[in-house]
Amino acid sequence: MDCDALFHNHGIMVANVHDTSAFHDFIGYEKNKNLNDTLNYYGIRVNDERDKSVYRSNPNFWATRPLTKKMIDWASSDVDKLFKLAEKQLERISSAKKSSAVEKSANYARLARVMDVKSGLVVRGNVGRFIGRGGANIRSLERESGCLIYSEDREKNTWFVFYPNNASLNIVKRRMNPY
Repeated sequence: MDCDALFHNHGIMVANVHDTSAFHDFIGYEKNKNLNDTLNYYGIRVNDERDKSVYRSNPNFWATRPLTKKMIDWASSDVDKLFKLAEKQLERISSAKKSSAVEKSANYARLARVMDVKSGLVVRGNVGRFIGRGGANIRSLERESGCLIYSEDREKNTWFVFYPNNASLNIVKRRMNPY
């Protein structure tokens, strides 16, 4: 979550955010798609600068400092496409769903400020069972615990969790380590 990084690393609080992922969810299409998949869906030219293969050799690619030219080109090309994507989403979303998407966008920005983050968590046991079909088990766990759960590194099976309190985080940890 970029809002989280802006707040925790630089003290910047974002407002009036158009979260393209939240809008994509409410327009009724497949959830949890990456930016290029989403751009492609709306007929927007994908970011040719993206190269997901870098994560195989360097899982902490975005933590590298100073930023390389490749990183700057990748990030700026992503940002360049977000305005067109927001415009297309606003054209397609119904009035009823727009208010829900705006609320979800604002909620994500708020959560980034008030929640703590735990990274490097590992699922012990069957990862597929933890995730569930189409992510159903994770979404259910998020509702139950009040946490937001994200894959950090699929190869190493690490996850990071935004959590409101230790009791909520412990619910997630118990589900990750059921034995």
